[in-house]
Amino acid sequence: MTKELTTTNNPFEMLAALRNTVAPGLTDAEFQLFAEIVKSTGLNPVTKEVWAIKAGGRLQLMTGINGFLRIANSHPMFDGMEVEFEWDGKSLVSATAKVYRKDRRFPSVATAYMAEYSKPSPIWKTMPSIMLSKCAKSLAIREAFVQELGGLYTAEEMPSEYGHHHAKAAPTIEVKPDEELIVSKKTGEVLGVVKKDVVAKEEDNIPDWDTAAEVVETIAPKAKKGRAVTTYYNLETLEGDKLKVAETYLLANNAKRVTETHWKSPIRLEKLTTCIDEAFNE
Repeated sequence: MTKELTTTNNPFEMLAALRNTVAPGLTDAEFQLFAEIVKSTGLNPVTKEVWAIKAGGRLQLMTGINGFLRIANSHPMFDGMEVEFEWDGKSLVSATAKVYRKDRRFPSVATAYMAEYSKPSPIWKTMPSIMLSKCAKSLAIREAFVQELGGLYTAEEMPSEYGHHHAKAAPTIEVKPDEELIVSKKTGEVLGVVKKDVVAKEEDNIPDWDTAAEVVETIAPKAKKGRAVTTYYNLETLEGDKLKVAETYLLANNAKRVTETHWKSPIRLEKLTTCIDEAFNE
């Protein structure tokens, strides 16, 4: 038996996997913002250098101290860092980090106090100096490289519930050999699973417009059910007989008009695939 790493060459499947593991529960706009942060910082969400969570209903982008250190060490102006500790007997009071830049006269200095950052976890009890130094480093590095790290916080300096292990991943979807995932090409969201022979082909997009009159009369009883995923269709590019056939097709499948050009269908249909509007929302 050989051990092989199973990978995918489908970028949409990879995007879906990322969305459902390191950025679960995000809206399309929030996920796009997360993607821009990943692109601008160069942090790798696959290795948990950056992740996104919803805290109090709001988006919060998170990283670990290694993510901050990676950005600092890759910056051409980074000129080293040092950490000092303050003790009261055997009790740790604070950690102060200084981050130096070649283009600045004075370092960025930040102090993290044990009373403010300590967490009731085993690692804080056994290695308090290491954990508190991570908090001080996070504060100082963000101040020194605010353009690169503004708005990003490390898990070490935030409450425990902000860690990536608290991000609730979406339920695992089992895909059988005769099935395939349906993934939104715009957002990477997994829409569901469908039999391979049911997936609409791009060339089978719409009814035969050359026989529009015949289709209008016969399409209703022959309309085939798709999978149960609410889908919006934009018909603004269709005119004349094409528009008439498309509207009849949608009506035959219990779709409802929601704007002058948009229709809402309770299922994803086999035809009209090029009219699907993933970005539309009522």
